[in-house]
Amino acid sequence: MQYTESVVDCLKGLAQQHPESIDWQSACEHVKDPRRKQGQRFSLTSILVLALAAMLSNHLSELAIAQWGAGQSEEIKKALGFENGVTPHQTTIQRLFRRVSAEELETAFRRIFLHILNTDQEQRGGCAVAIDGKAQRGRLKFEEENGYAVHAVSLVDHQTGIVLTQGHVEKADVEPKSTLPGEQEQEEQEAQKQKSELAVAARLIQHIDWKGKVLTGDALYCQRGLCSALRQAGGDYLFLVKGNQPQLFEDLRLLFAPLAPAKRAGEGVLRLPEQHAHTTEKAHGRLDLRSIRVSSELKGYSDWPGLEQVFEIRRCWHSKGVWKEAVRYGVTSLPALNAIPERVLKLKQGHWTIENCLHYVKDVTLGEDKSTVHADNGPKIMAALRNTVVSLLRRAGFSTIAARMRYNSTHPQAALEVLSLSLSQNA
Repeated sequence: MQYTESVVDCLKGLAQQHPESIDWQSACEHVKDPRRKQGQRFSLTSILVLALAAMLSNHLSELAIAQWGAGQSEEIKKALGFENGVTPHQTTIQRLFRRVSAEELETAFRRIFLHILNTDQEQRGGCAVAIDGKAQRGRLKFEEENGYAVHAVSLVDHQTGIVLTQGHVEKADVEPKSTLPGEQEQEEQEAQKQKSELAVAARLIQHIDWKGKVLTGDALYCQRGLCSALRQAGGDYLFLVKGNQPQLFEDLRLLFAPLAPAKRAGEGVLRLPEQHAHTTEKAHGRLDLRSIRVSSELKGYSDWPGLEQVFEIRRCWHSKGVWKEAVRYGVTSLPALNAIPERVLKLKQGHWTIENCLHYVKDVTLGEDKSTVHADNGPKIMAALRNTVVSLLRRAGFSTIAARMRYNSTHPQAALEVLSLSLSQNA
């Protein structure tokens, strides 16, 4: 499934029809309601569905969610689960989100979307998943002194852009900051960033069936423990390599270094076998040239867990009359039979799905960085809802998220369709 609809198609209705509808009551049955039964007027499921419908309709804060619900017709309210036509106030939503378990809610949402990936994938590395961390900048001024800015790590499917799961940095993942001055303090913070994100990543990979899947990430995630865990789980990895792995980086640099010219005539130069691929792209007034060199020569030489191939990607781009160049090195556990150079290059470029189709959308369209929700579990619940909104729209086949949300704002029944709800089912 890919999202390929045009803006015109976005305004017509669902781009794809899905045979399986979502049973929200069953999906949320394992999410415990922290409220007392006495005086409880609204079910947990109905409030969560209301929040998703409102956010699908471009109402992005707790106040806006409550106001959107209150302004809907009786039919819309009944379809959302409010039989008496009364929807919750902002304070009710706020108190509930502060107390409900973020882990239980993430588990419920994860079960909805994980079935989309083919768990019986026969081809090794046939399905690619990207991992990356993201800070909610609006909450930084409310954070404790010993906190760290990266609050969430997400796993996103390359092909569909659907968020498979998300984990949050907990206090146990963050060590107290030292009182080192200047540059030493910055180095300490960078080291703490790596530890906290990697702690979350180690927990997240346990929730995925990795058979036939490959995890892509930047150099931060190129760690022995994570690579070993992925291979033991039946999955693969493709990570960049930088200075945080000095020995591995040096091995790759030497392997792909230009060969020295022969000193005397007749002397042969030993060239290790490698494969090549090239791509050329022109868009937004810029010309991009990418070339990749892939080698299996470090297999058996390096003790890196599961290492099959290494690669060098050289990117040249021409913008505003100036040529620039960047070189990156990487490793993968995918053997040459399953990942030819073109496939390796595609996996590396596909990793940007998590930036372009999730982080950018959450910041620009869903206003995550502007949100100042910070108390208790509130920010985690709102982050989970934003991810689910993006995933629901991707699942329905929409790529123009902002246009679709604007359309939903004046057509609430369209938001219900994305949620697999109809006006007649609860009327």
